[in-house]
Amino acid sequence: MLTEGGTANEGLHKGDYCENERDWPEALAVLGLSVPVSSAGVALFTTGTVSRRMSAHAEAMRELDKIADARKA
Repeated sequence: MLTEGGTANEGLHKGDYCENERDWPEALAVLGLSVPVSSAGVALFTTGTVSRRMSAHAEAMRELDKIADARKA
């Protein structure tokens, strides 16, 4: 539970011990805040992966150009 005085614990103060009570607004708020953070993480990971692969491809092309230039000379 996120808080001691939240809606899920109101039953405990009244003597009702129903386990099905939940703090849905607080849980959904945490979920809502996690979505932008995870989206930013996915975007950064994808950008980094693509950048790394493009750099490796450019290096491979430079090496192939050196080999082609060496064969022409």
